[in-house]
Amino acid sequence: MGDRVFDKLARPDSLAQSPIFVFAGDAQAAGGLRGLGATGAAAQRHHRKRPEFLELCRELSLDGAIDGCLMTPADAETLAVDERFFDRIDVTPLVRTNAETWIWSPRHGAYNRAVSRPFQTVPLRDAGFCRDLICQVQDFNIRLGLYSITLNNEVEADLRTLETYLAYAHEVGKTPGFDHFLEVFLPNMPQHGMSSEQMGEYVADNIVRTMSYLRRHERPLFIKTAYTTASVWRELCSFDPTLIIGALGGPRTDARGTLELVRNVVVNGGRIILFGRAVFEDEHPRAICQAIRRVLDGQDPVTAYEWYRAESAR
Repeated sequence: MGDRVFDKLARPDSLAQSPIFVFAGDAQAAGGLRGLGATGAAAQRHHRKRPEFLELCRELSLDGAIDGCLMTPADAETLAVDERFFDRIDVTPLVRTNAETWIWSPRHGAYNRAVSRPFQTVPLRDAGFCRDLICQVQDFNIRLGLYSITLNNEVEADLRTLETYLAYAHEVGKTPGFDHFLEVFLPNMPQHGMSSEQMGEYVADNIVRTMSYLRRHERPLFIKTAYTTASVWRELCSFDPTLIIGALGGPRTDARGTLELVRNVVVNGGRIILFGRAVFEDEHPRAICQAIRRVLDGQDPVTAYEWYRAESAR
């Protein structure tokens, strides 16, 4: 079983030298037929089909740049259970155990215009993706799951979201052999008058308050949220040394912008990045992963970008 993420988390003092990189390959939890990026050259370029996306997950996991691969429950079953793919490599498989309504993005959909509602996709009694619902811990195929929340500054909606998450965290704390990490999105509803920095402050305050409700064994192994400004990020990352903070990638910009974001995250205290669209929507996913790894390991973004361009040209 791939232990690389767990091994790095067990040495928090070393994370600054080599932060964790997880490929967020759970895009189909949000998108539809055209949600997995494109592949192929020039006239042959087309939207990926599921088998092609599964192959991308295999390729990136074998390549060595990433430490973990986050998947939807369906893809996790295929790769981690049916194929036992992660049994023979040290990259860690992770699974999305819940989803939210606002990330649904079918063509012609309008779900992101309403307050987000979370819902669980994997029952905790089978969180380890065993063949049978009742099994031994050592039979677990996956030992780490994602739970995501979105708070919108609305009492009733946010109370419902937090009560649901806290119940989940309490149950995970009682589930041997399985842990979770938490994703906290920026509000999906308009926050009139809030700047980007204020939005980041709002989310950061909610993160640390929510963590105060949980005991050590119930807490997420790390937290994934949006990088807004350097000052907010430094304040959040330095507030509690027991909280490991990581950044989500968000919408793809370009390769150079991706590498600069990685650098900003780590120099201001972040220890994990979880990028999806920045990777699978890139024309050269393996090359951008390797360039990201270079920045995580200390190379400056400009040099890494030049390497990426040369590698892409090959």
